[in-house]
Amino acid sequence: MRKIRALLVLLGCLFSATAPADSGLRVCQHDAEKYAYRIELGQLILDRTAERYGARQILPGDGPDPSQERCLALLGKGLVDLAYVPPTEARQRDFLTLPFDLHNGMLGYRVLLIHRADAARFAQVNNLDDLRQLLGGFGSQWGDFALFARNRLPVIGVVNPDNLLPMLNKRRFAYYHRGLHEAWKELAAHAEQYPQLMVEPHLALVYDLPVFFTFNRDNPQLLQRFAEGLALIRADGSFRALFQRHFGQLAERAQLQQRTMIPLDYPASPGLPARDTRLWLTPVEAPALAP
Repeated sequence: MRKIRALLVLLGCLFSATAPADSGLRVCQHDAEKYAYRIELGQLILDRTAERYGARQILPGDGPDPSQERCLALLGKGLVDLAYVPPTEARQRDFLTLPFDLHNGMLGYRVLLIHRADAARFAQVNNLDDLRQLLGGFGSQWGDFALFARNRLPVIGVVNPDNLLPMLNKRRFAYYHRGLHEAWKELAAHAEQYPQLMVEPHLALVYDLPVFFTFNRDNPQLLQRFAEGLALIRADGSFRALFQRHFGQLAERAQLQQRTMIPLDYPASPGLPARDTRLWLTPVEAPALAP
């Protein structure tokens, strides 16, 4: 929070206190099924700052969502205004970012999607060495794909993430991991197509995976607006209300305290804020990690 306040002071020195109403805000990742929370959060910030900066609406893009790297290329060219991606050293160097994890650390707790026929094999997994005996699948364009090599986990990289479920259904690999807000929702959306897929019930992977609002370096005004708006909605409780509406039951449904937690080595970029689980792990304590 102190970093955000400092950012507000710095940017406030650069820009006037008023601004005219602007055109629509172009976002790259606009699939409402996948990004409803992030889109609503962005719009809440815009609405909360409309009196000072003018009304502005998030505009969906045309066609399917591109990969993260394609989104950043579009952002760098000024063809979109906003992306929400995990920060890296390169991204923090090349873009402006708002140093606040949109998911409060939740995205770094991962459960495994598996085929029901493999459930007994996963029941015998208790640590990272056990998991290394099984082949994973993951989007090769996703920012955290590198954690497989770093942790010596065998993996099949898939360029188009839409192919992951059908490949898992055919048992081309044994698992792929998803965030708590993704796993059950994704399976429910494809229940008729893939009734043999399930969320593995006793394991979870843990690593740092924050997601930041990310802006073109030539658009510090928009960063200023989002920093101010985020501070306002955190202060008035509307951020907490939105977060709880989307994710309030997920930690309970995942039964994290009953799972064996397998920590993965995936160091965060320098200067990132610590994981804040207060909105979703209270009143129970965070689960213990496996040795």
